Amino acid sequence: MMLVHEKIAHLQQLKTAHTTEELDRLGWDRYAEIQEMLERQYHGDYVMIEVDSGAYFVGKTPKEALRLAEAAYPGRAFCLIRVGHKVVHKLKQR
Repeated sequence: MMLVHEKIAHLQQLKTAHTTEELDRLGWDRYAEIQEMLERQYHGDYVMIEVDSGAYFVGKTPKEALRLAEAAYPGRAFCLIRVGHKVVHKLKQR
């Protein structure tokens, strides 16, 4: 069984008509359309957005959201957003 970071790395390698930047932009555009509802109901959870259809999948963890998204859209690349946050993870140097 793949770990979440391995699964995300795998998704980054999938063929898609969109660049990483396009996936990000399209995902955030779709998020803006549903942001109010998501933040009211799912603040702090994770939403995985399939940008071509606009379908979205909410989970308590990135892994749960990914599992739901892949069940509906196998082999697709997704945009992951943490509901109510500007970034999913913040990295900082030591």
